Amino acid sequence: MEEINLSEMFKYVLKKAWIVLVVTIVAIVLGLTYSFKIKVPMYKSTTSVILASDQTITQSDLTLYQKLINTYTQIVTSKNVVNRTIESLKLPYTYDELKKNVSVLAVTDTEIIKISVSDANAEKAKIISDVLAENFKSEVQEIYNLTNVSILDKAEIATSPYNFNILKETLIYILGGALIGFIYLFLRFYFDRNIKSKEEVESVNSLPIMGSIRDCNKEVKAVNKDAILLSDHPRAGFVEDIKTIRTNLDFASLDKSVKKILITSSIPGEGKSFVSSNLAISFAQNNKKVLLMDCDLRKGVVHKKFNVKNIGLSKLIVKRDIMNIDSYINKTEIENLDVIPRGIVPPNPSELLNSNTFKKILEILELRYDYIILDGTPITNLPDSLVVSGYADKTLIVSTIGYTPMELLKNTKKSLENVNASLAGVIINKVPVAKGGYYYSAYKYE
Repeated sequence: MEEINLSEMFKYVLKKAWIVLVVTIVAIVLGLTYSFKIKVPMYKSTTSVILASDQTITQSDLTLYQKLINTYTQIVTSKNVVNRTIESLKLPYTYDELKKNVSVLAVTDTEIIKISVSDANAEKAKIISDVLAENFKSEVQEIYNLTNVSILDKAEIATSPYNFNILKETLIYILGGALIGFIYLFLRFYFDRNIKSKEEVESVNSLPIMGSIRDCNKEVKAVNKDAILLSDHPRAGFVEDIKTIRTNLDFASLDKSVKKILITSSIPGEGKSFVSSNLAISFAQNNKKVLLMDCDLRKGVVHKKFNVKNIGLSKLIVKRDIMNIDSYINKTEIENLDVIPRGIVPPNPSELLNSNTFKKILEILELRYDYIILDGTPITNLPDSLVVSGYADKTLIVSTIGYTPMELLKNTKKSLENVNASLAGVIINKVPVAKGGYYYSAYKYE
């Protein structure tokens, strides 16, 4: 059984408390609808019968009477007594139907039996109870020859249904709804295989966290969320997160020159192009000459983010037009930052990236730029980034809490290790922003 982190589960439930509230409200509405519109009000009337002897009772006789009480309670609901009651009152019930509405209670340490009958009609419940008691009296007198079996208290007409208590039922609906909500959240948490915290990523994958980027979708108002660039939002909180990643990479390259940095992910939608673009901008703003190369020859979006012509890498490799490489490099509005878009989608992306031409292109550009940011494809089911990782000095994996499956992240790491990629670590993207502008890196569930 998978170990449950109670702290994580508590925070998750706290974050999703609105689900419990919604389920509880729905339970109350449905419950009260049932109570008022569907459930039939039932009325209960009770007749008391006393069983006694007309002669002096010894202790042994009393003991015998008390032992017979259980027998008497069975006689009340016997076919003879119940069917006689149905026939005498001409009731539209079968034996089983009436029997289920009859209850018998023996009063402790007495010879008193209380016979109760419930019915949707209060007056009918009273009549049935009294007639049933009379028929029981006759049956007992006939069987045991008791002459002193008497009706102690006749039934009264109930003024309110016994099965309707609005306060009690509302409380039950509230508790039931809340319980269902909590059970749902627990099961969702337990069976959710997506990453739940950056600590989990570190412990399970043995990879350092190179940085966490807060979710800027609520912080930054933009028509195209995929095209959010820190150059357009210099005061946004995620800008500092990108700078932190840049600093961590600088420290990671103290002992070895790191120029070519591959940004990849496990699956689409984790924000690798967002990270690649903004990391390139951050290096450029730090007075470094930077080239952002779109190595996703299938669905690359760098040209859309920087609004440049999509004449780029695929054509450069296919034509082996290295002598005219400058014509494929696009200047951006950001000082020190150039980009090479993906170009037209080729039929064989991985073969192009594995060519000597691509390798030669990188060797030439490495002499001209301080950093080359390689925006790769997701690793799962695609070999492209595995090929490119062989040329990169460092590889970063982008993942999103609550979105990236842990197993796929493990597989991504293993796949990169199998090709001897130099893994720098993981970037956690879209970390939730808490109230007050702070953000916590533990939880993000969709």
